Amino acid sequence: MNKIYKFSAWWMVCLILLSSLTFTACETNDVDTNQYKGGISLNVFGPSPVLRGGELRFLGCGMDQVASVLIPGCDAITDIQLISAEEIRVIVPQTALPGYVTLMLRNGESIVTKTQLTYSEPVSIESFSPESVRPGDVLTIKGEYLNLMHQVIFAENVIVSDEVIAEEEATEATSKFLKHTRNEIQVRVPEEAQSGKIILSDGAEIPNRLYSEVELQVVLPSVAELADYNNIKPGAIMTVTGENFDLVKEVRMENGEKVEFEFSAENKTLQFTLPANAVSGFIYVVPASGVRIPVASIELAKPGNFSCATSDVAAGGQITIQGENLDLVSAVIFSGEVEGEIISQSPEQLVVSVPALAQSGIVTFKMTNGEQVSALNLTINQPCHIVSSLEDDFEAGKEMIVEVANGELLTEVKINGVTVTHTLEGTQLKIKVPETAGANSILELVSSDVSVKYTVSFAKVIWTGSFVTTSAWEGNQDLGWGNYDWSSVQPGTIITVYYTLDMEETNWQIKLGGCAIGWNPLPTIPSQSLEAGSTRFSATLTAEDLLVLSQDNNAGLVVSGCNFTMTKITLK
Repeated sequence: MNKIYKFSAWWMVCLILLSSLTFTACETNDVDTNQYKGGISLNVFGPSPVLRGGELRFLGCGMDQVASVLIPGCDAITDIQLISAEEIRVIVPQTALPGYVTLMLRNGESIVTKTQLTYSEPVSIESFSPESVRPGDVLTIKGEYLNLMHQVIFAENVIVSDEVIAEEEATEATSKFLKHTRNEIQVRVPEEAQSGKIILSDGAEIPNRLYSEVELQVVLPSVAELADYNNIKPGAIMTVTGENFDLVKEVRMENGEKVEFEFSAENKTLQFTLPANAVSGFIYVVPASGVRIPVASIELAKPGNFSCATSDVAAGGQITIQGENLDLVSAVIFSGEVEGEIISQSPEQLVVSVPALAQSGIVTFKMTNGEQVSALNLTINQPCHIVSSLEDDFEAGKEMIVEVANGELLTEVKINGVTVTHTLEGTQLKIKVPETAGANSILELVSSDVSVKYTVSFAKVIWTGSFVTTSAWEGNQDLGWGNYDWSSVQPGTIITVYYTLDMEETNWQIKLGGCAIGWNPLPTIPSQSLEAGSTRFSATLTAEDLLVLSQDNNAGLVVSGCNFTMTKITLK
């Protein structure tokens, strides 16, 4: 670090902006060389005077289109730091001479500054010591006119200032200069500091920044040899030996998860327990700087040796799986994305229930850390089950028709635990739905000793007929004035009005109103416009709506609107 960079002190008083350049918005250009939005323009550059070896900034529009910077006395500078499309930075070479600066653009054109760049001379970095430091050590920087510099910047923009930094966590020892004279700066190395060049800055809005020639080495935690663990299980206690472990703030897994640890200064060790969600890969120690240092490599044990007494099993039964490391299994997933219940578990054996809807194919073991292992390939003998959609509008008191597979195995059908009448015609199963069936009813298909259960919401028809509305907004009051017991309806029930639209019109509207409130809309269901081609309107009845419908003997529902014919109303 023998090279000295100099510049005169007076440049610190002000930043000379180019007299003929103004800091305009990017839509108003000094130079517009191509079709880019806002064009390419230089609004300002600085600082000027600038320090040889220091940083020169260019602000404008389309700065990302600059290919090189030409400064008198220097070769073309192509090492350009791109901050954004509005800013670039370069380091001024020691051979730089006063003169106009040229920005060479990627399209072959150029922008020349309208003011000459000038230089400041005397500020210099002569040396710093020690060249290798630990966080908390005192770093001494020697040079000339260092009293003009107000910040020491470590790698990754970790800044120490000659004034206390306004941060609650900053301590007096690390947030300001310990010594600040013309020839010397002393600072305490922050915990967050990383290895890299030291930068001195005057702290101005467009600052002069002077870089050290060599990099400062910041000591990190280290190990002489990477610890290697194979076939290890969560819960294992691990011990890692190394140097400077007192700097460790965190221990992290490969997936970024933190691990609680204990540090022994006497033994120079870190000790921690491998968590349940541990993953294979490196284990890192992390100091305050955030640098990750690998100290161990682990390969987790996995369930293995994929065996079962038979590969042909019945859905609804159980299977016993033999193997190793089966205690690591947290879930057993059968083909068809259905999960079996783990009944008993040990490192060598797993007893699992086979879901009724499990399909033939690969069984997958899932572990707590999210990793999966493909295990057995099983043939599943399924019971009778539904293969068609259960999203249709099935009504209480009517016949429900669904498509099934393995219908020949069906022995009984139940709804809410009660056996109901059914007929099977090929793959079509017809079920007589009781009048009492409602929302979230349980439909059960029984095949000998195996049953498959489904949750089905059956709609209750509370009105049918043919009620015509015209532009006069007629209202149907059949469910009003005490004609229906709305007090038996639960909040959250879905009411659906079925209709056909009058296609000679283009304005269709519907209103669910309360008799007791002068036919005004229910509190949470405003009047609605109906879409062309629609056949139904659904809304959820809240406790507030039901209070209006059932609050006295004259309460109830009135359905009104225009240009449709109402055919049915259901609750579900």
